[in-house]
Amino acid sequence: MREGENRPRQHGDQKKWILSGLMIALAGLFFSRFPLFSNNIARNFQSSQIHLPELVPLKNGLKPNEKLKKAIQVQKGVLVGPETIEFDKDGYFYTGLLNGQVVKVDSKNTSNIEFIAQMGTFSFEDCKSVNETPTKSCGRPLGLRLDKTGQNLFIADAYYGIFKIELSTKKKINILKSDDKRFGNKPMMLVNDLDLNEDLIYFIDSSFLRSVDLAIEEHIEANARGRLFSYDQKSNELKLLLDGLYFPNGLQLSPNKDFLLINENTMSRIIKFYLVGDKKGKVELFANIPGFGDTIRLTQKNTLLVPFASVRPSVLDYLAEWPTVRNVILKFVNIKFFFKIFPKYGLLAEYDLDGKVIRSWHDPSGIYIECTTAGAIYDGKLYLGSFYNNFLGVVDYY
Repeated sequence: MREGENRPRQHGDQKKWILSGLMIALAGLFFSRFPLFSNNIARNFQSSQIHLPELVPLKNGLKPNEKLKKAIQVQKGVLVGPETIEFDKDGYFYTGLLNGQVVKVDSKNTSNIEFIAQMGTFSFEDCKSVNETPTKSCGRPLGLRLDKTGQNLFIADAYYGIFKIELSTKKKINILKSDDKRFGNKPMMLVNDLDLNEDLIYFIDSSFLRSVDLAIEEHIEANARGRLFSYDQKSNELKLLLDGLYFPNGLQLSPNKDFLLINENTMSRIIKFYLVGDKKGKVELFANIPGFGDTIRLTQKNTLLVPFASVRPSVLDYLAEWPTVRNVILKFVNIKFFFKIFPKYGLLAEYDLDGKVIRSWHDPSGIYIECTTAGAIYDGKLYLGSFYNNFLGVVDYY
């Protein structure tokens, strides 16, 4: 054999080694950011056996499309974790960010961002670099509502309870603390959303055990630790209206104020809770939905926007009846890594108030829009919030 005849094989071997090295390097980079194993071995998890509703097929109003692939990613790297979107009458919207800031944004010029408040106990300077996981010191604003005057912004802070901000002065008032003694030995640990009826505030606490930075664990454990409350600002009366909820994270009062819709995230459904009439205090199914929903909101047309943090099937579909396996996963596996290996799918849907789907927006690849936790319509555009995306999505409504 001549000396040069072995070179093609050597070149092929070198190529294989280079490719293998690149794969190992990429895997190392991935695992360094999302390490496979967790440090939860000493913690006690108590997952429960649950029975999820049947999968909702993606057909008719839920038929897959690629509308969300046309979404614009607004203020990327600036609006990090814009969980909820609340518009005023002038086209400005309020949102709460992962670093605990509450800001006001001009929808016509989104670079025009006004700082409204810093939640938590730390200052704006201390918290501005927080961009991956919420911290109690900086707070985490989730649900937002303007009162009918537009002069006061009410906030459900995941850690600290219910707040009111007087927008003219930016004065922040903690009107109901999460550890109020009336909650007894079950303080609010994950205050998630709220709605208003004059002086009455309806609000939900997703868990009396786990805080927002452990929300994924709460979801996977699948225990009924969520509650619905009402609070009267004038009389200071606090009422427990409903308990035994599976991670409630979206709340909407009906147009006639006769019932509440509650998104029950873990159970992949929206339920209806009656406030008046013969059915007062009763619960009915509003709709089973095709994934794990979040901050539901009425539109001006009295339809309901339902965002999806993720779609089914998921880990709960495969392990709903295997709580011990889920406990082992929570103890030994990094949940961030675990969710990274599941396919991504972006979805938001619009329902009528009979629980029927009207239309939907999809990104089957999950590349452009992976996770939505809120939707709002203004001036022919659909605005998309997210618990952790580092931008706000905007796409044509029609």
